[in-house]
Amino acid sequence: METELKLLLAPPELRRLRRDPQIRALRQGRAATRRVHSIYYDTPERALLRAGLALRLRCDGGRWLQTLKTEGRSTAGLHLREEWEWPLAREALDFGLLAATPQAKVFRAPRLRAALAPAFATEFTRTSLRLGFADGSLVELCLDSGEIRSGRRSSPISEAELELLAGSPVRLFELALELSERLPLRLGHASKAERGYALARGQAARPVKAAELELDQQGSVAAAFATIVHSCSAHLQANEDGFLAGRDPEYLHQVRVALRRMRACFSLFKAVLPQPVFAPVIEQMRRQGAPLGAARNWDVFVHDALHALRAQCADEAALAAFERRCIRLGRTRLRAAQDAVAANAWQRLWLELGLLLADAAWQQGETALTLPLNGFAAELLQQRAAALKKRGKRLDTLDSDGRHRLRIAAKKLRYAAEFFAALFPKRRVRPYVQSLAAMQTVLGGLNDAATLLRLLPEALAGARAPDRRVAGMIQGWSAASTHLQLDALGHAWSHWQRQKPFWKSS
Repeated sequence: METELKLLLAPPELRRLRRDPQIRALRQGRAATRRVHSIYYDTPERALLRAGLALRLRCDGGRWLQTLKTEGRSTAGLHLREEWEWPLAREALDFGLLAATPQAKVFRAPRLRAALAPAFATEFTRTSLRLGFADGSLVELCLDSGEIRSGRRSSPISEAELELLAGSPVRLFELALELSERLPLRLGHASKAERGYALARGQAARPVKAAELELDQQGSVAAAFATIVHSCSAHLQANEDGFLAGRDPEYLHQVRVALRRMRACFSLFKAVLPQPVFAPVIEQMRRQGAPLGAARNWDVFVHDALHALRAQCADEAALAAFERRCIRLGRTRLRAAQDAVAANAWQRLWLELGLLLADAAWQQGETALTLPLNGFAAELLQQRAAALKKRGKRLDTLDSDGRHRLRIAAKKLRYAAEFFAALFPKRRVRPYVQSLAAMQTVLGGLNDAATLLRLLPEALAGARAPDRRVAGMIQGWSAASTHLQLDALGHAWSHWQRQKPFWKSS
């Protein structure tokens, strides 16, 4: 099992890392530098990629190695995956070696073997140092600088890998946190193989939605909590690069959703978690998520409300000028959110969370965390459903604040249902979650209409007289949208109330 923490640094910082005082203090023996050339194989249909495997031949310091890796998982930069490696006499795949692995069945088909061909390659210089810690843990630090190639396309490599050879993964996070105080590093969520496949496809990256969770029905509450946090972290990191590049507003939405799901997970397990341990991280999530919320609100203001109004009043010059000013305000909020995500404090947040999860101390003495998962999940779902019913008891009389609280309750129940869905039959879970999603969409529309009015004073700050008429148009649009959504809310609420709670036995 390969356990590795990947850190992304610009080339100058990569050179500084080698000379860092902490690295010098931990170093055992001399550094070794060599040129590494790797060729990754797959079929034209990418059969190995679909199977979650990476197969490569590597020339490392004059010797050939054959390596097979599983997809594994990545959380807070920590990569966990199975790996098999064999020395070879020459540059040629040896299928006999693959037959000794649990993945042997994939490689038995003669057609697949015949179709395997180079998909992409990596070429980089690697400097390796062995680090020793006081508790006996051993780590290999690899500084890689080079590129990934696929045809005429290439992508740079400039990263540090901390691979655990023996001992505790806690040491990896502790070391990375110390290094982050002196170096502008980022956590790397994609392996060289993942980056190579993306390069070979030649397709632009797309925003990634949350993956379906797989929970062990016989597992503990602690194991489920860790699995959910890992999933939320992977969701967030998969969208981080696209958000920083500013290519698509959906990246902002997905990063924010991932962070909200993460916070919802901590809220869901609040009663059984040691709060003093996790409270600092939870508070950091709240504070660092604030710029994302502000940027998303302005994105909705511009792209939903103003675009809808412009479609109806295309010849309204004052509205066009107002829209341009709001776009500039929105871009300012987006840059602030991007700066927050690019900052060292953001990276340290996820390193600190990774450290907490890697150290099992948070589970000690918390007997509720050892309880069976099924009963715990059913009880939580029942509590969340009861809270939602209470919020909507007088649905017709709710003001915007009351509808906002109703929306939060619906969102918490939906996230809980999605987190625990794998524990129950899909045919019972799906209609319930779909009903919640429909209600959440309506409540989200109502919240967007209310947000327009909250942002309007800022948008009008220093405005000239014509903008006042535009403000009236926006207020009218918000009122009309609210009226329509209120009708839809009644139907969505009734539909949800008719759903059978899937966590209750038939």
